[in-house]
Amino acid sequence: MALSVALLTLLLPAAAQAGLDLTHTLERFPLKGGGRGLTVRAEPMAGRVIVEGPGVAALAQELRAPTRTLCTDVSVQDETVVLRCRSKQIAASIAPHAGGQSLEIRFLRVAPWSGRDGLPLVPFDPFRLDLGASCPGDTPAGSGECALAAGQLKEAREHFLAATEGAGAALAALRLGDFAAHEGDLPEAIRRWRQVPPRSPFGRLAAVRLCETEPDCLPTGRSSILFDAAAVGPALRPDLLLRRARHDAFAGRALEGAQSLTGEYGAGGACSAEPELCGDILLEALKQPGPRGTQALAIYLATPSRDRGPVAIELARAASERSLAAGAPVFAANLLSLVSGVVTTAQLPDHLARTAELYLEGGDPVRASVVVEFARTRLGRPELASPRWTRIAKGASTRAPAKVAAPRQDLSGIEAELGHSGRAIETARDQVTRSTP
Repeated sequence: MALSVALLTLLLPAAAQAGLDLTHTLERFPLKGGGRGLTVRAEPMAGRVIVEGPGVAALAQELRAPTRTLCTDVSVQDETVVLRCRSKQIAASIAPHAGGQSLEIRFLRVAPWSGRDGLPLVPFDPFRLDLGASCPGDTPAGSGECALAAGQLKEAREHFLAATEGAGAALAALRLGDFAAHEGDLPEAIRRWRQVPPRSPFGRLAAVRLCETEPDCLPTGRSSILFDAAAVGPALRPDLLLRRARHDAFAGRALEGAQSLTGEYGAGGACSAEPELCGDILLEALKQPGPRGTQALAIYLATPSRDRGPVAIELARAASERSLAAGAPVFAANLLSLVSGVVTTAQLPDHLARTAELYLEGGDPVRASVVVEFARTRLGRPELASPRWTRIAKGASTRAPAKVAAPRQDLSGIEAELGHSGRAIETARDQVTRSTP
């Protein structure tokens, strides 16, 4: 470990300089009226930017201009504009420019370091790092890790500022850099990470972070050395596992990234700390065509938290469509029904309609009628009078349905329902087992 970290430190001066300017291309769109009421967010892993608020239709016309090259696919629905971009390495914001406000979209030279799908924050158990008692901690650095685990970033920063001297100094430098990156201040993050002694237990973690912000570092084949989880102690491995999975996903290997995270959903795992990032990686894997998408479906079914968390609805939809492609429409409907309790009011009409349509496609009008009856208690008459719901109600059973068992939570019969995809799922499970450290 010491040799590889020492070699990696030779790259750090270049990383520190490159980290100050990581924008490859910038496009600006002036906002009429100063952009009042508009919000923008980037979803890098999905390669899209979403702008919401009044007046987005006019903005969409400018976004469709032939001179625009970064995000050329523009769609508008109500007060939402979705831009699909040519790269996953994107950032977007509303920023002052030329006396007004502009929508700024940047193509980055590295994966984004802040915002959605940014660099992760995985807490460590201070006791396992010889930094005092387990949470709530009894040392400044230990208490900082506990505050981080509780999502209290301001308190965590204060604890680590108090830990810059003594036994916790190396971890404090690492974490203060993490917080700076999380807030978008990459120069400060790089400065802090360079303060971590290479031969400390956190030296490799600092080297990895610096490499993640160096455009010429990861593409040159160093990732297998950098992300080697066996080179750090067990308490630090979740950090490297998630970083490697994130790197794989941004490099077009989302399935491999999702496979490596199968053991990280329990207590203390990387995905319990970063459920959105793990969900986005699995979501991209589910979108892959053919056998790779089917393998991702097996990983989804083995994920204990699949029906909760910030990406639960998107994951269920992607898994449902993957099941439909495998020839199991009823099972696809069951997957949607599992997350009906967390669907928002705005999403509910389409969600219930799609669930009922899948039951009908699978030849199960009785279960479709249950969805129709449920919709009648939740949706308004105008919605239910739409052509879509009229077709669904006509196809559903008109007789009083028999008692219908709730969809099975353990999904143990998935191989039978997916039929010809069963062998692919077993292969995927074997791959997951082999890839788990």
